[in-house]
Amino acid sequence: MSKSIIAITMGDPGGVGPEIIVQTLRDLQPSESCSYLVIGARQAFDCVKAKLHLELPFHSAVINPSYYLLLKQDAVNFLDINAEAHALLGRGNQRLETLNANPVKPLAFEIGKVSRTNAALAYAALEMATKLALRGLADAIVTAPIHKAAMRLIDPKFQGHTEYLAGASKTKTFAMMFVSPRLKLTLVTIHVPVKKIAKLITAGLVFEKISLTHQFLQNRLKIASPKIAVCALNPHGSETGDEELSVIRPAVKKAQRHRMDVTGPFSADQLFYDAYEGRYDALISMYHDQGLGPFKMIAFHEGVNVTLGLPFVRTSPDHGTAFGIAYQGKAAPSSMREALALAKKLAAP
Repeated sequence: MSKSIIAITMGDPGGVGPEIIVQTLRDLQPSESCSYLVIGARQAFDCVKAKLHLELPFHSAVINPSYYLLLKQDAVNFLDINAEAHALLGRGNQRLETLNANPVKPLAFEIGKVSRTNAALAYAALEMATKLALRGLADAIVTAPIHKAAMRLIDPKFQGHTEYLAGASKTKTFAMMFVSPRLKLTLVTIHVPVKKIAKLITAGLVFEKISLTHQFLQNRLKIASPKIAVCALNPHGSETGDEELSVIRPAVKKAQRHRMDVTGPFSADQLFYDAYEGRYDALISMYHDQGLGPFKMIAFHEGVNVTLGLPFVRTSPDHGTAFGIAYQGKAAPSSMREALALAKKLAAP
């Protein structure tokens, strides 16, 4: 049986990404089902070793001229992206095969700060992982946290991991889902201003997120007949607005006609409790903070962000860069561990 390849991106080197990656991987035994490939900057992991006395015996991975990824099966493999980061900063030609060229000078990153150099390293790691996944050289990507404001110093249009991966893979139908043992939810709208939410929500968009969620629960998590509930947009639903009747309910009815076990829309203040008590397998939330507030309250340390609809698996911890505690030994690796465990499960051959 062939092994799946799990690519793990470093995230912003000024944040907690490198240390939670090391904490997660150092206690794992070699896997019979997958190989690990960390993509990042060696100097960030040297910093973890110096400051926290945590290290991994990385094995350097190679991409040959035919774009074949050479890995050591019983080791944690590492791809250094300093050359690609230099290119993003305008200091060279950006090519996948540059990893086989002579090493470049490691870029100096800044701990706990928004930095263009940090962003170049994070962006290069993400871009490399995406290229590998699109070429079939990685089966899953686990992304450590990035800082969006920093990433926009490299790409002014950058919105987030989800949107970047969808754009790079030319995926038109995608969704951001959050998974934990007691609550799973998918967002209809993601990183948009609150004042624009009502105009962006359409019956077609709500149905799309219901359908992607149903497929994921049934095909990936092996729930034979998943039960899904849909949140109202307005407080107390149609008591305070008309989107429930004109937009959300038609999407629910359409999903029901497609033989999905979907109900709603229900007032969100009650619905999250019902889902927490196990009455539903997943919820559809209308906007970011409607869903993420309750989710992070109950699952901050074990929640996993999953991108639905991509041609490859992508998971991530559900927290940010935590600049304020980076390289201090205070970062909890639990969400990264869950993200890696779910990626392994979803990418298993």
